Order: sequence, then structure tokens, then C-alpha cells
Amino acid sequence: MANYPRWDSSTGPVRCCACRQPIPPGSDIYLKSKGVYYCADCGLVASAAPEEVKAGGIEEGFIKDLATFPDVAADLTLAKAALYMCRQLDCGEVSPREVTQYTREIRLNLLQIRDLYPEVDDADDTESRREKLQERRRREQGGI
Repeated sequence: MANYPRWDSSTGPVRCCACRQPIPPGSDIYLKSKGVYYCADCGLVASAAPEEVKAGGIEEGFIKDLATFPDVAADLTLAKAALYMCRQLDCGEVSPREVTQYTREIRLNLLQIRDLYPEVDDADDTESRREKLQERRRREQGGI
């Protein structure tokens, strides 16, 4: 198993994930994670970055969405896993081809949390709840 992040030499032509410039074989590259490469200049910036993750756009949005639920929802494994994925996306640790899968998984986790903690209605309208459940199932099956 490879250790990341690390400095290495390029074995083939790749592109820097930050500046999008080609990195020729034999050049120094910074491997942040599998499939995420930085050229020597961008790698110096990435390696000097602090380890603590600051809330970025995705993480911040997820935390705001999570705040609409009871405090107990933040302790769920679903919420913690989704928050971890949000941090990986914000830090750029996810290869571009995996971004879609990560965002889909975050969305599905948020939908499952929403199912566990539905909004409380004063009137118990069974039909509207049934329609919401059917709509959620159609969304999950259709991958929307």
C-alpha cells in the first residue's frame, strides 16, 4: 500500500491537478493521493499547507444542512462519513473522476438522515408522507 502524500518522480506524462500543466516523465511530482498529482511548484505549496482542514464550500454547506436536524443527527455514522467525504473534496484529495461518486454518496447520506429525522407536521397527513417516500425511492433508483 502506497503512503500518501509523498514526493516521487513521474513515470509517465501526467497533468498537474492545480495548474493543469503537463509533467514530463522523470520530473519531481507531489502525490497528494491516488490519482492526484502536483508539479514541483504546486507541490511545494500543497506540501506546506497546514494539515487542519478549514471548512470550504462543500463542507460548510453540509454543516449548514446538518444544522437543520436535531443535534443527535450530527453523531450518526452517516453524518460523520459524509463530513469526511466533504473534507476530502474541499482539500482536493479526490481524483476528478471520483468527484461524482463522492457527491452522490454525500447527497444520499443527507437524504437518509432526512428520512430518519423528518420534519414534524402538526397534521398527520398519511397520503403526503406516502408520496414523499415514493418520490425519494424514485430519486434513489433513478440516480437523480
